[in-house]
Amino acid sequence: MNINDVDPKRKIVMLTLTENCNLNCIYCFEKAKTKKVMSIETAKNILTYEFNNSIGFDEIEIDLFGGEPTLCMNVIKELVEWTYNQNFHKPYIFFLETNGILVHDDIQEWLLKNIECVCAGLSLDGMKETHNKNRSNSYDKIDIDFFVKNYPDQSIRMTINNNTVSTLSKDIIHLHSLGFDKVASTFAHGVDWNIDNLIEILDDELQKLCNFYLANPELKECSIFDMDLTKLVQTDKKPEKWCGTGTHMVSYDINGESYPCHTFQENTTSNPIKLKDFDFGCVKDFGDKKCLNCIFESICPTCYGMNYANNGNMFDRDKSICNIVKITALAVSYLRTKQIETNIVKMESNDLYQTIQAIEIIQNQF
Repeated sequence: MNINDVDPKRKIVMLTLTENCNLNCIYCFEKAKTKKVMSIETAKNILTYEFNNSIGFDEIEIDLFGGEPTLCMNVIKELVEWTYNQNFHKPYIFFLETNGILVHDDIQEWLLKNIECVCAGLSLDGMKETHNKNRSNSYDKIDIDFFVKNYPDQSIRMTINNNTVSTLSKDIIHLHSLGFDKVASTFAHGVDWNIDNLIEILDDELQKLCNFYLANPELKECSIFDMDLTKLVQTDKKPEKWCGTGTHMVSYDINGESYPCHTFQENTTSNPIKLKDFDFGCVKDFGDKKCLNCIFESICPTCYGMNYANNGNMFDRDKSICNIVKITALAVSYLRTKQIETNIVKMESNDLYQTIQAIEIIQNQF
């Protein structure tokens, strides 16, 4: 049952168990909210197919997704128990992504009973005021300590919206203070980032975060700083695929239809793309022609599904976050410089050399 520690090749199978949700988050990209729920028969058929046909993969991660998946715990419980009793020959783990509102009492007991094969991840947007602004005043309804105590290796998921960027540093520091070691913080897609003084505000917030991590080197940096600066000097490489969509990942809607990932589903975009309609494995170039002359392209994250939903082209990057990426790169270059100067970070000689080269490139841009 346990997932191997030796870099196995993992396939992610996402099940949209329901389109229903008990929140109304202001940045939610799911346009269709219904009461529909995936049947247990459909879920079993999907897993049977995936376990028998995921050739080339060593293990399977089954993501239980929504809407809010805990609204259909009866399906989850039966599916986990059924999977446990099958003679599948690949290691697997269930991942439950939740807003935490219903994770109390019986649900907590069930999760603890199945903790070896079910991992629960919480979405929390920072301080109480920030979270409540984004996520329907739900902060006090969540048993935060339950997630901190029982899933110490799991990232807390935080979304930064255009109306909360000014408290970004306080929100991330708050999540660390609660006991979360890993903070997966991302900027919301599909919102208007053309806000007044964005560059100045973000620059100031990221500077505060840099100083926080320099003063607390034992903490793992939030995902904002997950930029591999060495890619800036590897000019011979074509733009790489940013995620496993359509190759290492497959998503199923409530009816059992398969998609490259959940952002291509009917409840996200008006013109959905099914897995059989497009082969990501045959794409030679994942770059955006409008970004060819941008030095930051190799470290600029993108979401193919959100690109498609918002622009009608999965490779057309969201240009509204260009300034966010550039200011973030500047902050990362500052943080790495200070870490190198104070010997906080340890690097192989080649990585160190390329990082210093990349820092010089970034500093010259500004």
